[in-house]
Amino acid sequence: MQEHIFFPAPSLTHLLCYPDFIGGYREHPAHAVDRPAQSDDLQLNRLYNLHLVQGGKGTVVSGGRSFELGAGNGFLYGPGVAQRYASGFAEPWDIRWVHFSCPIADRLLGNRGLGEVWMFSLPDRTGIHGCMEKLLALGRASDFGKEAEASALLYELLVHLVHEASPLALPRDPSIPGIHAAADRIRSQCANPELSIAEIAGSSGYSIPYFSRKFHQLMGRTASVYLLEARVLRAKQLLVSTNLTVKDIALASGFSQSSYFIQCFRKVQRMTPEQFRVSRRA
Repeated sequence: MQEHIFFPAPSLTHLLCYPDFIGGYREHPAHAVDRPAQSDDLQLNRLYNLHLVQGGKGTVVSGGRSFELGAGNGFLYGPGVAQRYASGFAEPWDIRWVHFSCPIADRLLGNRGLGEVWMFSLPDRTGIHGCMEKLLALGRASDFGKEAEASALLYELLVHLVHEASPLALPRDPSIPGIHAAADRIRSQCANPELSIAEIAGSSGYSIPYFSRKFHQLMGRTASVYLLEARVLRAKQLLVSTNLTVKDIALASGFSQSSYFIQCFRKVQRMTPEQFRVSRRA
């Protein structure tokens, strides 16, 4: 079995996540992938790549080591991460996969798959594999008018993954846990106007140059941009859920001046905060 199903770009906007293409392999020992980091092959430099092993065996290479995976295991690559995996020959794996976009990845997936492959085990495969089979059925039927259903199924699958999967291997790069913890802190404390990259680097135990380099490498953008995006995201939530003034929202989102907040918001969203509020409440 070799199956590839492509979903067209969604017409609906602001979907939490969406499958780009899905498929599976069974009894196909030649299945092997070796993609460099930032590969634009099938636009994988902007997509997540999730594989679920239903049977058989295969290997994933990370940090020069080869890890054998079998039934109940899986792996996730974030955007821009080098990918190297292959089916076994004696017992080719039975595998299902989905490449997907996820604008809310920071909140939903945390840091899974960022910087290096995340390999995991699933004690209970019922929920996640059930969602995958429903997604495949939707794709096979070519019923691409059900964009919301496809997004909801993928979201449910990812929620199962986050809550039920356990990591199979420790990160090969010792800086990864510290950088991920720093990213978590930026998201949770972004409303603090005193929060600075220098302070975050210091509390993480890194020099500013090393921290900045590793953060950009692992998170795909600088720590300053990450902090700005976190503050703008908080502002967006306040704009649509409260009647606070733009000035008050700027202060509540970690901006010291409303003029600078408006400038940053326009840069990220390509509209003013008031325009955003009106467009989301219409």
